[in-house]
Amino acid sequence: MLIAAAVAGLTANASGGPELDPDTGLVLDAGWELVRAHCTVCHSARLVTQNRGQRQTWQHMIRWMQATQGLWPLDADTETRILDYLAANYAPAASGRRQPLPPELLPPNPYAPAKP
Repeated sequence: MLIAAAVAGLTANASGGPELDPDTGLVLDAGWELVRAHCTVCHSARLVTQNRGQRQTWQHMIRWMQATQGLWPLDADTETRILDYLAANYAPAASGRRQPLPPELLPPNPYAPAKP
């Protein structure tokens, strides 16, 4: 039993990232239970975990779901705690792409029209 607990501990955080709830995949942090309770009633937690957004983006999504998808009104404290959780754990990721090369470093375009 001790070995199983040790292995479970290793696999739960094998990527070095935050600890995740094994059932939902949500990051285990303050407020995750509220997100599970309010969000997974209508859709999978995967819809949360695959998206990223700033606090304002998440708030807009909540308002959209309330206006069009039947999400019930949330009291101010609950909404604040949900937004705190989402903004902290599902914020936009930094881009892994490099900046474009400046024009002077680009090779000549072999398909460019000939200059007169």
